Amino acid sequence: MAGHLDERLAFPTMLDPVLTAPDDDDAALESAINEVAEALADSGALVLDAFGRPAQGATDEEAVLGLLDTYVRVLLHLGEVEEASTIGDLIDRIHRLDRRRKRRNHRAS
Repeated sequence: MAGHLDERLAFPTMLDPVLTAPDDDDAALESAINEVAEALADSGALVLDAFGRPAQGATDEEAVLGLLDTYVRVLLHLGEVEEASTIGDLIDRIHRLDRRRKRRNHRAS
């Protein structure tokens, strides 16, 4: 992450656990998602739905994905296209992880 961005944005530090989760360790990524979601809750952040209303029953993954999406938009606005692309890859990885988890839970039911 570019150092000058850390000075202008408050949430990259909050996202650090998911940004630094090893690429080949889904358990570490799941743990990092939970850690970031807890930090979001502790900070009083509000997760909104597509209509701008408080989201009911938002999952940890949805909360973290929302924050990552916001981060990507800010990075693109600042011209940090390469870093935004890297975060986009992480977003895709979290979506895949969430789909696998849902399939496992569905088969277990």
